Amino acid sequence: MASGHTVLVLGGGISGVTVAQSLAQRDVTVHLVERASRLGGNALRVCCKAIEGECQLCGGCLVGDALQEIADTPKVEIETNATVTRVERRDGGFVYATDGGEQRRYADAVVVATGFQDVDARTKGPYGWGHYDMVVTGREMEEALLTQGRDAWDGWLDRGVAFIQCVGSRDEHAGRGYCSQVCCRYAMRLARYLRWRQPDVAITVFKMDMQRAGRDTLTVWQEVRDSIRFVSGLPAVIRRAADDPTLAEFLIDDTTGGETRRETFGLVVLANGIAPQPDARAVAGLFGMTRDSYGFMATGDDEVSTLAPGVFVAGCCQAPRSIAASVFHAEQAAEACASFLRGAHA
Repeated sequence: MASGHTVLVLGGGISGVTVAQSLAQRDVTVHLVERASRLGGNALRVCCKAIEGECQLCGGCLVGDALQEIADTPKVEIETNATVTRVERRDGGFVYATDGGEQRRYADAVVVATGFQDVDARTKGPYGWGHYDMVVTGREMEEALLTQGRDAWDGWLDRGVAFIQCVGSRDEHAGRGYCSQVCCRYAMRLARYLRWRQPDVAITVFKMDMQRAGRDTLTVWQEVRDSIRFVSGLPAVIRRAADDPTLAEFLIDDTTGGETRRETFGLVVLANGIAPQPDARAVAGLFGMTRDSYGFMATGDDEVSTLAPGVFVAGCCQAPRSIAASVFHAEQAAEACASFLRGAHA
C-alpha cells in the first residue's frame, strides 16, 4: 500500500478516472483535475450499438460504470472546469496550482491523462465535410444516435451509405503517419448497426486495409464482410451529384479492380482519426515531458513512464487507443505510479 501519498491526475476521461480509482484503491489520495464541466471525456460521445440486446463491445458503457464508481470514492477530490497553470519541482514531488484557485498544492507524483482530439475532417478538403449535408463524421453519427435516438439515421439509408476510412490517419503528408486504431472498429460496428436498422441498406467501405486487432474485431469483420462491400482505395474527390444535389458523387480509383469510376451515395461517413490535444506541447512543458514525432507524449518501453521522474501517462495522450485499451493502459499507469511511490517516497 502507498498510504499517505498524493497524486495529481490531469484529465478526467475514462483513462484519468480509471487511474484515480485504481490509485485510491491503493490508499493514495488523488486530486483529479478536468478542464470540462464534467468527467467522462471523449468516451461520453460513444453510443451504445447493441443489437437485439447483444453488446457489440464498443466500450461505450464502460465510462458510465467508471463515473458511478469514482463518485463514491472518498480518496478522490474532483476539480472540474480547471487546468494546471503552474508546476515546480520541490522535495521530490510537485508543487502546482490550477486556474480554479490560487491555493498551491503538493503531489508526490503526476499522471497525465489528457486524452485526444478528433482529426479535423476539414483537412480532407476534397471530401466536402462542413459543406455537404450528406457528409458526416463517425463522431457525428455516434452523437446523433446518443442525442436523437436509435432511429436517428433511418431516413438517410435508402440511397446507400459509404464509409471512408483513414481520414486524417496514415497520412505522412499531414504529419499523421500512424494508425488511429479505432476507426476500422467503429466503422464496422456502425455499419452492422445500420444494417440491423435497415437490412436491405447498401453499404460500401472504402479502405486502405482493415485493422483487425482488439476485442472481437475479427468476429465483427467475419460477420460483415459478406454483407458489406469493401473497396480497396479511397475516393479522390466527393462532390454533389450533377443530376441530384442531395447525393454525394465519388470519383473512385479502385486499386484492386484496376478501374476509375463514379458512384453516388445518400450518406457518407468519414472515419476521422485521433490526434494529440492542441495543448499537448504546453502540458508536456509544464511537467518536463517530451513528445514523439507525431506529438503524443513520449514514454519508455513500458509505455507509461516518461523521462520526467514521477510523471506518468495514461490513455490516448500517449497513443491512439480504444476505450477498453485505454482502461487497461490506465491500470498499467496506476501500477507504475504506485510502484514509484513505494520506492521513491517510502
